[in-house]
Amino acid sequence: MKIRFSYFIPFLIGLTLSAILGITIWKIFFFIFSYIGFCISLGQILEAKFKITDIGRRIAILMICPLFIVFFGFMQRENMQLEETVFYFAYFLSAGIFARVLIHYAIAKVFGPLIWGRGFCGWACWTAAILEWLPIKTNCKIPSKYALFKIPVFAASILIPFFFIKSGYDYVHGHIIGSDLTIIQSAKFDQLILFICGNALYYASAVILAFAFGKKRAFCKILCPVSLVMKIPSRFARIKKYPSGKKCIECGKCSASCPMDVDVMSYIRDGKAVTSTECILCGICSTVCPAEAIN
Repeated sequence: MKIRFSYFIPFLIGLTLSAILGITIWKIFFFIFSYIGFCISLGQILEAKFKITDIGRRIAILMICPLFIVFFGFMQRENMQLEETVFYFAYFLSAGIFARVLIHYAIAKVFGPLIWGRGFCGWACWTAAILEWLPIKTNCKIPSKYALFKIPVFAASILIPFFFIKSGYDYVHGHIIGSDLTIIQSAKFDQLILFICGNALYYASAVILAFAFGKKRAFCKILCPVSLVMKIPSRFARIKKYPSGKKCIECGKCSASCPMDVDVMSYIRDGKAVTSTECILCGICSTVCPAEAIN
């Protein structure tokens, strides 16, 4: 196996982010982004070495999952889901209160996609980390009409936090303003409960949809509200799947294998980069292509 420099780029990006954020904001960032970058680089190397469809990426995303669930969730009592981001964004605008979840969203889901599109979905999403290992062999296409369900889910994720804030619930300190429940331990417990409930709902619905539709990432296509946040910046992503220069034989394996139902073949056949905002840079299309027409 030939080791390419490109395999180490995620690790180098992780080291750079770790250095910048670790020095300026929070020392533990020295570890966090370096670890994420290391996992992705390792996944790419394993993918190249074993030539087994998706094994390297699935190992990488599974290794990253405990960082968000165990470290941030249970140890730090922080929920990296959209709902907590809305809470803290509202407090940041009104009172200047800043939280690490805002850094996560800025890098992974707002500004990062300008570079790597929805690569976070493919390589670091903690919900998808479990879905990738479900014993589902089919990859049924999801009718586009089901994507409309994302809209009310997204609206709820935005409006519910504002409803609590409007009602006087101080999520940052975990109490109803004016009451006696101001103990920090109580606030952390509140956040832990919301973290467990929110993620349990995500995981349960994701697993049910995966088996119901015969597709591991059915949740991503039907309910995930975060994908709507990432669609606009992903449109301008610099990193894409693109033709290798070898002739496409139009076998359709790339499109049939895509977990996000992207018509990859139409792009490659026409000599164009894959610009669909549904692409998660999983690389399955490259792996299954018998003509090696996709980079």
